[in-house]
Amino acid sequence: MTTAGRPPVLDQLDRALQRALARDETSPARARQLRWVAGELRRALDTDGFPEQARDSLTDLFKAGPLTAYITLASRGDLRTRAAPGSPASTNASIRIRLDCLDILARAGTVPIEAPERPALPEPKTPVGPRQRSLLHGWLEAGADRPGADPGRVRLFALIGVVLDTGARAGELCALRTRDLTADLATVTIVRKPQARSIAPPVTEHHHLTAPTRIALRQWLTVRDDLIREVQGTANALWVSVRGNHAGILDAAGQAQLRPAGMPLMPRGLARAYTRTVVQVNADMLGQPGWEPLPYRLEQLRRAIDPHPEPETETAPPPTGKARKTAKTAP
Repeated sequence: MTTAGRPPVLDQLDRALQRALARDETSPARARQLRWVAGELRRALDTDGFPEQARDSLTDLFKAGPLTAYITLASRGDLRTRAAPGSPASTNASIRIRLDCLDILARAGTVPIEAPERPALPEPKTPVGPRQRSLLHGWLEAGADRPGADPGRVRLFALIGVVLDTGARAGELCALRTRDLTADLATVTIVRKPQARSIAPPVTEHHHLTAPTRIALRQWLTVRDDLIREVQGTANALWVSVRGNHAGILDAAGQAQLRPAGMPLMPRGLARAYTRTVVQVNADMLGQPGWEPLPYRLEQLRRAIDPHPEPETETAPPPTGKARKTAKTAP
């Protein structure tokens, strides 16, 4: 039932959002984006000069005039709830994300959509070349393959190995569980998630891991055993934090609570760990013959990889084992 004085479109938008969030294919990242766009639409409806008829129904809101007005406001940064450093204007990439979310909300609300034209994306940056990938891998190995090695470097040595063997994205890497490795660490199962506007179902792939990656994983799983002692009952993520970090919650004394080491690594944490390492390796390798500074984003490394998953057969893939427990004695 519509609240008196409340535009009818808001209840319809809320119902469409809830249906979109309830779908199995909606990832946590996409859910955040959908809530973000729905919040911007609500603020746009309160903006002076916004088409009045858009307040009547979701069908009216998703017509060309209101959506063009919404994208214009969003592009200028007029719908922000808090100030951000630099220009408030939105990038073409964020506008494309908004349009993706509008499509999803329209489908969830079973209404047609007259969306503005999608802005073009800039040309992708040059991927990391084979020599740079080899030097990065060697630098990581030299620092990880020794007693007392920094846990973060051991983790990244293994993680980069998996990226070089599979071309996995950050979100796909963070979704990995120890059960996704076979007991001998020879194969990893990656679930590819649909990207951008795609509504194709996730695809499960089995990738062979090279000998250096298996060695790196064996080292990491040994380190991981020590890190997860405090969270042993729930720790099944392959990649976990190597030190405590703020939980964003204050205790009774007003002090920030810390999450213990061994908690699942999230995409942002993974990206920060990669960037910190690249800063260090670029400084260490400065002046080396043929060295070109590595980019600070994992994506440029990932896009250099042309992965070849193992073909599906009528038999099941090799049975997975508790790799964390068997890694120490695996050949």
